[in-house]
Amino acid sequence: MDKGSDPMTVQERLSALRRRMEENNLDAYVVFSSDPHGSEYVSDHWRCRSWITGFTGSAGIAVITSDEAGLWTDFRYFIQAAEELSGSGVKLFKMNEPDVPSYLEWISSSLKENAVIGMDGRTLTLKEWEAMAQAFGEKKILIDGSEDLIGSLWIDRPDDSLAKVWSLSEEESGESTLSRIERIRAELKSRKMDATLIASLDDVAWTLNVRGGDVPYNPVVQSFLYLSQDSIIWFVDGSKIGDDLRKEMNSRNVEIRSYGSVKEHLSSLRDLSLYLSPDRINSSLMSVLSDSVLPLKGVDISTRMKAEKNPVEQERLRHCMEKDGTAVVRFIRWIRDAVDESGSKVTELKAASALRGFRAEQDGFLSESFSPIPAYKAHGAICHYEAEEISQFTIGRESLFLIDSGGQYKDGTTDITRTLSMGTPSAREKHDYTLVLKGHIALSIAVYPEGTRGYQLDLLARQPLWNAGLNYGHGTGHGVGYILNVHEGPQRISSHPVDEALKPGMITSNEPGIYREGEHGIRIENLIMTVPWKDNPEVESFYAFETMTLCPYEQKLIDRSLLDNGEKSWINAYHNEVLKRLSPYLNEEEVKWLREECVEIS
Repeated sequence: MDKGSDPMTVQERLSALRRRMEENNLDAYVVFSSDPHGSEYVSDHWRCRSWITGFTGSAGIAVITSDEAGLWTDFRYFIQAAEELSGSGVKLFKMNEPDVPSYLEWISSSLKENAVIGMDGRTLTLKEWEAMAQAFGEKKILIDGSEDLIGSLWIDRPDDSLAKVWSLSEEESGESTLSRIERIRAELKSRKMDATLIASLDDVAWTLNVRGGDVPYNPVVQSFLYLSQDSIIWFVDGSKIGDDLRKEMNSRNVEIRSYGSVKEHLSSLRDLSLYLSPDRINSSLMSVLSDSVLPLKGVDISTRMKAEKNPVEQERLRHCMEKDGTAVVRFIRWIRDAVDESGSKVTELKAASALRGFRAEQDGFLSESFSPIPAYKAHGAICHYEAEEISQFTIGRESLFLIDSGGQYKDGTTDITRTLSMGTPSAREKHDYTLVLKGHIALSIAVYPEGTRGYQLDLLARQPLWNAGLNYGHGTGHGVGYILNVHEGPQRISSHPVDEALKPGMITSNEPGIYREGEHGIRIENLIMTVPWKDNPEVESFYAFETMTLCPYEQKLIDRSLLDNGEKSWINAYHNEVLKRLSPYLNEEEVKWLREECVEIS
């Protein structure tokens, strides 16, 4: 969403919303960050919370009453939100901080009994609705999800995307659409369930082996998929489907219906059990189900299947990492030379544009996998910083430059963070970087038994920081899709006890960090894949990680005195792998430069 496209200020938008609330007899209005599919990242059409508050981060919940407005967001966005909300009339509530009420607690304490709160039920997931109902039951606060008040005010609201849908061949995906459908059906049968409605956009894309362009950076198509033992119905805008794809779907007995008809279909169901994800299905759809339909809740069956990349996907991802690594090392070489030039004006946005250009040179490049984070100096301490023309820094020959970026290719999705020293590093910068690197290595070399959850490994990445009284507020690792979302479940590596075991083929990020507000931010991120542990052939059912990302670490930020011999050996082995696999893509001068970046640490 272009914040400058609407002449109304945030305060004027809030005033207009309050007038609509009064007209509709609403005591409060809640605006979520999501879309009708429970998506983390949404199209511009669904960025309602950004429009009403001015806060552009991906996560947050806004609550507006007749005389107050609040925005709840997590650690990643504390600094950004404080800056963007300044002077707006919207108060920042830092989620999970001591003495800070949740938005549900705040609403409950602020409103009287029998109050009415409104929202667009299409953006309210079943899980969130259930949490609301429990929180507000005692005070008999009524939840009204029928009103899209933002839509009635947002005059220049962007239209939904009409991007064409394209398909993946079995050679590209490693599994036919029919096989995936039959696997889901078999699981439904084993659980004694009649049908499932898949609302998650990347799960629909994975199941049908299709990709689209409806959400920036995420090659998905806005649609729902209904699947039973005798029918498959894809609810999607038919104008996005070409003749060849339509014939392909017809040959697989996939019926195509209009996107908006999903509600009518659900209301017609009778006497069956319907499996769905409470994190994805919206309350508006749930409200039309007949009493004879038994909703069964859990993670989408396809989600776990999707997370475990098959051998074809794994091999194509390795090739993808070589191309992406080539682009990133060319960028690092370029930015060092560009900043060293006298009078150079390399801004954060110019740096991000240059990196995109290097990726675009690679075969099969589709787009970036998320909006890059090019953060110089103090901006690096803003975990999910977004560079803007008026506030960006010009990169100079001092301090640190953090660049978090990724690409979508026809053979995979990437996500990588490197922190560079643009001048002579201080002792504090080297100390911080090396602690982050130690945690990053500790997770990289982990060996763990079958059934291990991500939260059981999270400590490995944090321990070197904890030993110095430091920590970071975000998770250590998130799942990554295959030509799909850069954030994917169900697995995570974080302190949050997600009950999902790490299984072979799962791709997860490894990204500890240190953030010193007003000074710098340091994060190192590779993608790692769970694989069988092969170092001891006599041991079964143990796993390890294969590091997928290929790019050298920042040598001049490494304090060698803080590393043990095992850590040094691991870095040297990794750098040898980087040099071996990237050299074929580089010219002679580039190989010479990369060899210096990968010089052995002793």
